[in-house]
Amino acid sequence: MIKGIGVIAAGLVLLPISAFADAAGNLAALLDGVDSIDTRFEQVILDRDGSRMQTATGHMLVKRPRQFRWHAEEPFEQLVVSDGHRVWVHDVDLEQVLERPLGEEVGETPALLLSGDSSKIAEEFEITEVAKQGRNITYQLKPKNKEQLFDVLEISFKGAQPSAMRLEDSLGQKTVFEFIKPKINIAIDATSFEFAIPEGVDVIRHE
Repeated sequence: MIKGIGVIAAGLVLLPISAFADAAGNLAALLDGVDSIDTRFEQVILDRDGSRMQTATGHMLVKRPRQFRWHAEEPFEQLVVSDGHRVWVHDVDLEQVLERPLGEEVGETPALLLSGDSSKIAEEFEITEVAKQGRNITYQLKPKNKEQLFDVLEISFKGAQPSAMRLEDSLGQKTVFEFIKPKINIAIDATSFEFAIPEGVDVIRHE
């Protein structure tokens, strides 16, 4: 897998500038067609050698603009909620909640790729199409700001539906999110993106 990514990256220098522009526009068009997502997910973390380090399952809700609810259920429960302005991270086992403003950049909060302003993604990333088979397509995003939390982000679609996201950090660790039977553009209650801080937990606030 790493070798394959290297071959792809080396090949990018041969692509004309228009290829990057087309990829950015095509990705933005796909994202613009997704107003909401309701899906189960499986999250797998791999080390730089591709060995599985951890697997988690859960449920994700996303709705524009900038609202999401990410609930990892197994093996360790964690809830991440954004109402579009603030984000809360609730670590159930640690009985701790982190609260902070929701930033503008996808590089800071990858969930914004699915819920934020798709027209601004090309400002943050170099975007290329790295795989296509029939109606299945994968785009690779490399941050222009080298201080981001990850070096590479990939998003895959099956037709108009997002099907997976993959992130790789500077140490070669990969995190893969597979979306299981996603439902797009359905009504999602606004209360799903509200968060009430549970009693008895430690709260860490950042402004």
